Amino acid sequence: MNIEAEKLSVLQQIINTNDLDLIRDIKQLLNSKQVDWFDGLSKVQRNDVEEGIAQLDKGEVLTHEDVKMKFNLYP
Repeated sequence: MNIEAEKLSVLQQIINTNDLDLIRDIKQLLNSKQVDWFDGLSKVQRNDVEEGIAQLDKGEVLTHEDVKMKFNLYP
C-alpha cells in the first residue's frame, strides 16, 4: 500500500470514530512529531540565524531606511 492510500485509510478511520480520547491521542501524537523549522536548516543556515540573533542582541541593526540609503534604493 502506498503512503497516500495509508493516509486515506487512517483518515477514514478517524472520521468514522466517535472516540474523543482516540482523537485527542492522535492529535497529541501528531503534535509531538512536528519538527521545529530550525531543526530543518543546514548547519550553515543555523549558524547564520544564530549570528543574526547575536547581532540583534548587541544592537547591531540597520533600519529599512538605512539599507535603502546604503544600496541607493531611493529614486
